[in-house]
Amino acid sequence: MLYRLDTSRMLTVRLMNTAVIQPPYIHNRRRVDEFVVYIIKKGKMFLTENNVRYTLVPGDFLILDPDYIHEGYQTSYCEYFYIHFRHEQIQRVSYSTEQENLMEIIARRNDTLKSDPFSYTTCEDGGLMLPKYYHFANYSDFIQVCCVLEEASNHNADHLENYKLLTACKVLEAFTQTYRSYVLYMTQSMSAGILKSYRKVQLLLSYLNANYADKITSMDIEEKADCNFDYINRVFKQLTHRTIFAYLNMVRINHAKELISTTSMKISEIGQAVGFSDIYYFSKVFKKTTGITPSAFAKGVLK
Repeated sequence: MLYRLDTSRMLTVRLMNTAVIQPPYIHNRRRVDEFVVYIIKKGKMFLTENNVRYTLVPGDFLILDPDYIHEGYQTSYCEYFYIHFRHEQIQRVSYSTEQENLMEIIARRNDTLKSDPFSYTTCEDGGLMLPKYYHFANYSDFIQVCCVLEEASNHNADHLENYKLLTACKVLEAFTQTYRSYVLYMTQSMSAGILKSYRKVQLLLSYLNANYADKITSMDIEEKADCNFDYINRVFKQLTHRTIFAYLNMVRINHAKELISTTSMKISEIGQAVGFSDIYYFSKVFKKTTGITPSAFAKGVLK
């Protein structure tokens, strides 16, 4: 199960800190009027929620739902983060099959990777997905989330101006990093042939966004995707509605627009900086993408 948060509205954090419990303490039977997140640092926690038993170990992330009763069923030593929060727009998302869940995750990741980072328009519709339960598959992801939550705890304790806002921002950052780790784990666990193709496209999207300034050939694409270029180009177009090199040009032009808007570099220098060795070809692609030449775009920015 996943939870979808509408991030156009900020969550409200009531309690945020670390805790240590040890025998004979055991969680009381209760149903709270807010969401509670536990992230286990050391030891074990034994909880039951809605008749489901959880044995939580270091690296576990669990959301407790205000609609369900939860209680401890065994004593143990445990050190953990706890976050009590409310949110006006949060809902459960259940999937009939694991593949349905994967398809949604893949679609969201692809939409994000192919989005325009220089636009106010977002493809994410203000939504953040969180798993009900997740064990961090990557230890470095877990440590990173713990570091962010330590910052959140410090903000929540200092009581300075807007401390609750800073706390909520850090908690939201930790939630986002948790979901990213979950997405990576889920996509790496895919085995069906078509899903492997989707994963190759995700890999290429990340590669193109990170290396757009380099000279990239079809042979480079084949080596990166470990398959025939024509095949992966067809799959890529099915998912992004652009060919690989059309997408690469879009990324390059977006970065060119940023450089024109924020630097005093010459147009020829900008073309080379974003991966075009030929200034005339750069101008041609720029005009095809934006409708105007780089020089005309620069004049518009200066106005």
